[in-house]
Amino acid sequence: MASDGMTLVRASARALLIALLLFVSACTTVEKPAPAPQPGDVRLGDCCRQPERYPKGLVTLAEPFAPAIGKLVAAMVWRKGYLLRHAPAMETILAGLQPLDIITVNNKGRLSGHAIPGHFGHAAIYVGTERQLRRAGVWDLPAIRKHHDAIRKGALFIEADNKGVHLSDAPLALDADAIAQLRPRGLNPARRRLALVEFYKRVGMPFDYYFDLDTTACTFCTELVNTVLPEMRLPERRVYGRRLILPDEVVDATLRGRTGFAFQRYVRADRDGWEVLGREAVAADLRAAWPAAKRPPQVAAMDHR
Repeated sequence: MASDGMTLVRASARALLIALLLFVSACTTVEKPAPAPQPGDVRLGDCCRQPERYPKGLVTLAEPFAPAIGKLVAAMVWRKGYLLRHAPAMETILAGLQPLDIITVNNKGRLSGHAIPGHFGHAAIYVGTERQLRRAGVWDLPAIRKHHDAIRKGALFIEADNKGVHLSDAPLALDADAIAQLRPRGLNPARRRLALVEFYKRVGMPFDYYFDLDTTACTFCTELVNTVLPEMRLPERRVYGRRLILPDEVVDATLRGRTGFAFQRYVRADRDGWEVLGREAVAADLRAAWPAAKRPPQVAAMDHR
């Protein structure tokens, strides 16, 4: 009976959270680039179709309470991410990261991991160690100099969440069940330096609890990436009347060759172990998270002819 009650609480909270945190209103206006489609080479399903899973009236009703309930939901955690159980997994991930790599995060052990429909619910930016930042030529620049102590203590990531845009260490950023690693392509050293500085300049920016790209005063995780690296051509969609970028769709579009990122690897863990996987594995998990749209019986019957 207690288990049934907890299931009901989680289901109710998830419904309210998604109606609340996703797709409501925001701050101000800014235009973003549109994606340029290119061919892909892995079998993908109908990723990110029909993300409007809740009545529009519920979304409107929840809108005024988004920041307050968003903070409450962020605190609802019933377990740590499975990757944290496996030190070799953490070491492997960190050893393979380069500054400006993006990780998309799956963590179903916290309610916020269920906030956005699909497999991945968050994205973070790896900005690097002192050695990597020195090699990039940005260590002594003002935007980074003030964070020297934090970086030396292990703050290697920048992410936008309910705490705003902030630096994170590996146990915080990689508190996940799975991550996909994406790497920007075609950036020369000068552009890489500029992007690193721009990410650091946004530390302290408030979080956008309304997940609306048409803002300048606040931001959310994938919007932060899109703002600093617009040439990566992240896919946008309009949901409940607002423009947003879903983490699943970023990975899906990258696998299809439609972004400026290159897929690097997929690391997935459970209670007992972990593994480094490739494109087909992450594509399979995306397909499972976004079931194919039902087709008319006449069309489905043609597959058997």
